[in-house]
This record gives sequence, C-alpha cells and structure tokens, in this order.
Amino acid sequence: MSRRLTPAAFGAALLALAACAETPAPAVTAAPPAPAPAAPAPQVDPNRALPIFFEAWSAFLEEPARVALAEVATYIKANPRVPVLVVGYADPRGSAEANMILSRLRARVVADTLVENGVPRNRIRILYRGATPGFESLESRRVEVRVDRGQR
Repeated sequence: MSRRLTPAAFGAALLALAACAETPAPAVTAAPPAPAPAAPAPQVDPNRALPIFFEAWSAFLEEPARVALAEVATYIKANPRVPVLVVGYADPRGSAEANMILSRLRARVVADTLVENGVPRNRIRILYRGATPGFESLESRRVEVRVDRGQR
C-alpha cells in the first residue's frame, strides 16, 4: 500500500482544507502554478534547519525547493547515520484544523520528495505543528528539514 498522496487525494484534501478555513482559499486549479526561476541550491548545514517555503493555502513544491531537497537527499544518503526530521507549519489564517491539515500535507510532500530522491522512508520522521503564532507571512508557511540529531 502506497503512502504517497495521489493527485485526486491531494485535491480532495485541499478542498476539505478550504472548507475548514475561516478565510476563503483560492480555487483549486488543475494545473500547478508556473515554477519560479531556479535559484542555486543551498549548501547543507547539519547545524541548521533547511526551510522550504510555500504559497498561501498551497502544498505545491516549486522547482527551487525540489533542487534544494535533491541536494539534501544526496547529503542524507552520504551520511547513513544521520536521521532526518521534517516539520510542517502553516500561517495563522484559517481554523486550527485547517492549519493542521495543511502543515501535514506540506510535510508529507517534502518527505515524499526526499524518498523520490533515494532517502529511505524509515529514516524520515514527520511532525506537523499547524499555525506558527505571531507570523502571518511566508516565514510561517514552511516545512523545516533537519538533518542533525533531530532534537532541535
């Protein structure tokens, strides 16, 4: 049984998320938005979390994030004793339930991308936190990938 979200399940989850939200969400479209210009992938620093940012009410990974996650996956595969912690967050707009669903979707998308790049699923621990209090910007719409002891 696959744990990966199918496009139909992902669309249904986004519609459920929009129904739970206190603020209106944009309509779900069939095609993802055009990717932003590719940015150079960051160097992996095992002492810092790598943030992957998302648009409001979205769990779609842009191309620069995919490039960064491919680099992280290379680092993880080269360091087999390093555990991986993936933590999803959302901004405080919408209900607590909607934010937990969205932060979970974001964390799963990032974890699935790491697996697609060759990281064994059993090395990835996934947490989702919901809204980040006090933040209503891009910084709160993120998933943090930590490739250290996973304790921070």
